[in-house]
Amino acid sequence: MSQGNGSDRDAAPSTNASSTMASVKSFRLTLDGEDHTVPIAAGETLLQAALATGIDAPHTCTEGRCGTCMSWLRSGDVSMASTRALSKRNTERGYVLACQAQPSSSAPLWIDFDI
Repeated sequence: MSQGNGSDRDAAPSTNASSTMASVKSFRLTLDGEDHTVPIAAGETLLQAALATGIDAPHTCTEGRCGTCMSWLRSGDVSMASTRALSKRNTERGYVLACQAQPSSSAPLWIDFDI
């Protein structure tokens, strides 16, 4: 499920269980009021891609347990191996764990850490 214009925080992101890496070459990331275009390789999580680019994205465990890397999926589709740190309410509102999220469609992807 793609989110529309990103203005509705109550819309849930798509967290498809598909393990197929979508053909996304980069994604948009907002952190501390700055937008970044982050290249991503097949098999990388959004957090791995951000860190590889030198962006100091918030994270701790990288295993989907702590929730430190929780971000808002403003647009696009992701699949996550684990959602343990997300409440049902957070999932419904469109939050994802960047350490677990991988693109699951070719739709433009945008995550926002400024939540």
